[in-house]
Amino acid sequence: MGRGKVGALVALGLVVVACATSLPPVGEPPPLLPDPIPSASVAPVGPLEQPEQPEARPAPVVVALVVDQLAAWVAQERWPELPKGGGFARLRAEGTWVVDARHPHAATDTAPGHAMLFTGAAPADSGIFANEAPEGAGRASILRDGRTRLVGAQGALEGAGSSLARLRVATVADRLKEQHPESLVVGVSLKDRGALFGCGRSADACLWFDPGTDGFVTSTAFARGYPAWAREVGSPGATARAREKPWTVQDEGWLRAHATTPDDQPGEGDWGGLGRVFPHVFSNAKQASSAFRASPVGDERVLTLAAAALQDPRVGKVPTLLAVSLSSNDYVGHIFGPESWESWENLRRLDGALGVFFKALDLRLGPTGYAVVLSADHGVTALPETHGVAGARPWCKQPGDRWQRSCVQGGRLSMEGLRGTLEEAAARALGRGPWLAGLADPYLFLTPAGRDLKPERRRLLLDALRKAASKTPCVERIEDVRARPEVCPPFEDESVDALLCRSMPRGADLEFYVLPRAGCFFDSDYVSGYGTSHGTPWLYDRAVPVLARAPGRIAQGCKVDTPASTSLFGATLAALLGIDPPPALVGARSLASPAALGSALDFVPPSPP
Repeated sequence: MGRGKVGALVALGLVVVACATSLPPVGEPPPLLPDPIPSASVAPVGPLEQPEQPEARPAPVVVALVVDQLAAWVAQERWPELPKGGGFARLRAEGTWVVDARHPHAATDTAPGHAMLFTGAAPADSGIFANEAPEGAGRASILRDGRTRLVGAQGALEGAGSSLARLRVATVADRLKEQHPESLVVGVSLKDRGALFGCGRSADACLWFDPGTDGFVTSTAFARGYPAWAREVGSPGATARAREKPWTVQDEGWLRAHATTPDDQPGEGDWGGLGRVFPHVFSNAKQASSAFRASPVGDERVLTLAAAALQDPRVGKVPTLLAVSLSSNDYVGHIFGPESWESWENLRRLDGALGVFFKALDLRLGPTGYAVVLSADHGVTALPETHGVAGARPWCKQPGDRWQRSCVQGGRLSMEGLRGTLEEAAARALGRGPWLAGLADPYLFLTPAGRDLKPERRRLLLDALRKAASKTPCVERIEDVRARPEVCPPFEDESVDALLCRSMPRGADLEFYVLPRAGCFFDSDYVSGYGTSHGTPWLYDRAVPVLARAPGRIAQGCKVDTPASTSLFGATLAALLGIDPPPALVGARSLASPAALGSALDFVPPSPP
């Protein structure tokens, strides 16, 4: 895909708002492997100190953090409100914060977002077009691979594993292994689609949580066995112990001062008995092994595993990439909404857990012995039910919201309901089919008979679908994937048409793209008819932060306020690892490059939808 002048930072000039000249003291580090990671706030940090006789560590150690569903607007408004001694404050003091990094595609979901971060390729090129793909009469993870099997702490399992078979491009980890076969790559997440893109195809360990076994698993795509260092902390028993205590509020006064809706705002969901108000008792949930992920405990388990991976004696002696995807923020947002008490409380708990995790890294490698690059796969929109609630949408009081957040009520699109409406329209136009195989947000798939329609009848079908969709309050339009241009515009073009083009790969049995209107979204179906989601081209879903610290490599205490491309994330990882980047990131600048500060950008911020 052409990139023009984009690189990792794109247009108008990189504006550094503030740069600190000193940093706060790093206090005494806690034990290396807290289990679980403590949720209490950590002590304020201070100036980095070089060890008197530092051990020679020529090999870079880079930690890639992806906080699922961390919108740029959430980071901008909430990071400054968190305790000054937490993980986000430390990264901001010791690194550079790019406020507005934009994904170049409309399909702002977890798998496409992670693929973009670790490859620099939008879905049209990466082949990762959604979280799920049709399988039989239903849907399955886009990474599910029936040729592989799951492997748990207890040994080989029956279920199909996951792999990167659908990914068409190279990842940062792939290039690291190609150029340094001795390197160490470890990835951990609550989701397969959160772990695999950071792992690449040849990871030493790649782990994600499997609700069916209540433990962390890997796939035979990566290993025949389970890593020894993860056997205890990744086991079902460790997960069950972590759920023994309920999720409670740490500081109710702080929470009341920041959350803009009541605890139990209409529209919040109850995931299997977890409840809509504090305290959330995991033992009350019918499916506690799933529901606990919608709490800070999920990410604390992931960080505990990541800390365990630091025990490998190769860390610091060979080039090391530790890719950690933190998904609880996404589950909490889906179930309760970004305005909820739960969302605020989860972010604060994550902030404290990150602070402790960084101190574990300090103990293992010294404060200057590692780098951290943090971003997100997508953003989030407000609960429809907060429309009209006093104070819930403060951006509506000011014209021209930077993040294009909606001031209309919006709503949820039911995939099954929409499929029924469109199937009826298809039948009226073409006769009884069936023509539609199903929906996997945001794509409409056709049956073999539908795919084989001659051009004239396909046009009749598309016209009928568009006419029916125009009467559906939450559908903006339907696009024919086959009509996509051969070459999509470069990332500088942020028009909806360009974003859609870069979301639609050819040769993936895709037929039609269903675009929701601003403020609307496909129902996530965690709790049908409740909660919120993402997946649109509007900036509240597409803009995310990038935050990087690398002593001696990245400017400290800096804030960049002009728009950038999320290719910045992968390019910075590659630069810090000292490798040639994957092909999709060639030419992209990074925050670790001396040329990054003061470089020219090419974005013109788009108008609100």
